[in-house]
Amino acid sequence: MSTEEVSPAQIESTRKTGARLRAEIGQRIAVVTQARAAELLGVSPSTVSRSVQDLDDACNLLAALGYQLAPIDAVVVSKDDLQALERMAYKYLQVRIERA
Repeated sequence: MSTEEVSPAQIESTRKTGARLRAEIGQRIAVVTQARAAELLGVSPSTVSRSVQDLDDACNLLAALGYQLAPIDAVVVSKDDLQALERMAYKYLQVRIERA
């Protein structure tokens, strides 16, 4: 267990991230609809409705754990991998420009 004190700024950041996650999920639920989500889950629409009511706590927990959402067709890379890719692209383009 961490003995590091949580700052008000960290609490606010977690709250804002949780709210953003909740908004993203809410927008997606509006597109898919609760009825369709219930069909896909094999549960009643009222079960989905109850789950949506618990969504705020779940989103705040995800935010506190440091998780983000990504669409199913997204490719997620770490910051280190992205920086490595950028460095390689920069070197490649630098050589091309020098040869031109």
